[in-house]
Amino acid sequence: MCEYSIRFKNGMLNELRDTMLSDLNKECFAALLGKTWNTPSGKIITVQEVVYPSTNDLESSSLVSVRIKKEFVAGLLESIKNRIDVDTYLEVHTHPFAEDKVGFSIVDDADEKRFSSYLDNFWPTMNYASIVLSKTMYDARFWVCNERMHYEAEIKTQLISEQIYKTGSLSENKLDDTMTAIFDRSILALGLETMRKIMSGQKIAVVGVGGLGSVIAESLIHMGFQHLILIDNDKLELSNLNRITGASFEDAVGNLYKVDVVAKYLKSINPHCFIETHKLNILDEEAEHVMVQADWIIVGTDNHASRFKTQEYAFKYYIPFITAGVNISISGNSITDISGEVITIKMGDSYCLSCFNRVNYDAIAAESHPDEKVRAGVVSKGYVTGKEVKEPAVKTLNAIVGNLAVESLVNQFTERQGTTAILVYENNKTPTTYEDAESLVNRRLDCNVCG
Repeated sequence: MCEYSIRFKNGMLNELRDTMLSDLNKECFAALLGKTWNTPSGKIITVQEVVYPSTNDLESSSLVSVRIKKEFVAGLLESIKNRIDVDTYLEVHTHPFAEDKVGFSIVDDADEKRFSSYLDNFWPTMNYASIVLSKTMYDARFWVCNERMHYEAEIKTQLISEQIYKTGSLSENKLDDTMTAIFDRSILALGLETMRKIMSGQKIAVVGVGGLGSVIAESLIHMGFQHLILIDNDKLELSNLNRITGASFEDAVGNLYKVDVVAKYLKSINPHCFIETHKLNILDEEAEHVMVQADWIIVGTDNHASRFKTQEYAFKYYIPFITAGVNISISGNSITDISGEVITIKMGDSYCLSCFNRVNYDAIAAESHPDEKVRAGVVSKGYVTGKEVKEPAVKTLNAIVGNLAVESLVNQFTERQGTTAILVYENNKTPTTYEDAESLVNRRLDCNVCG
């Protein structure tokens, strides 16, 4: 089944709705410029820019109609043609007279069908979609211009609190008796509505299910998330048993895949949950096809290449993500540092791993460059040190940082606190958790990833 989604940056849909619904005495219009990505599961439009017409761009406007001058639309189409970051024209208009349910009118259908025919004849490479808004709901569709056909589309936002319901999709997400019993204490802590949001079809991808990722996956299931996507191509070894949640001695001796072992354990906690397992390296092309389905990504890997690749997918497809990392430094017989870090990034927040200097490009080359000579050369020249040294790891540090990552995700649903971009945990002189505000303030503002 081919699916179509229109994805917004953080806060963009709220601003669009506030602007367009500020005057309920007339229909309003806006144009969105976007980029369409073709994936095996469907088409994804990422909205790059919102353009509002001026009064001079309107032919007419009333409670039940709005007409835009052709020159305004032609100018936007020409702009899209000359840009490399957009290839899609989206129209948005309001039905201010509709309280909740909203749909495209017969007039809308006729106008958009004629326009799709025009695009096919004169702008054949242009993609086209449309959205109609009521006070509380929306309808959306993607046009295949050469077929003069449209297909239902879904709007996605960075935070579920910004999400609005699509007409015809609103149904109460009731918890059955078993699920209510399992999450009774969570409901008391977070509230029934928050738990419904958490359990309402959210897909969370966990990249890396080793010592850190397995803790994250376990906590996600305990917190009520019902659909996890586990991505890891490693097999268990005996040396993993000091930290991987759910792994047994027999699993390690059998050299089983980590994703299979962790998935079996998670299903033993909640047999109603749905766990996808993918024996993939995040650098594999197929991993990209898996990631596009996620509503959130949490990265628990121990290398720069995987975090950087995840960020690439996240910014390409507008998927918010969280990275978690731990460190134990040893000098001689003494521990010199025990620490961890959780970074939460939503599209539109104007920061990323790159501008925070959290990715080492020399390390990425040593880990993932396709030419083995280049990988070896980066190490031999001293750009990367300690590549062959096994890093120390303990369950307690993984558990603390992994749960901080899950808590950061849950906070996106409760919004009890604002988002902390970088949260640091240290257990040196005394255990402490704090915000790394300095890295946020001093980030590179000319970043070519998020700038």
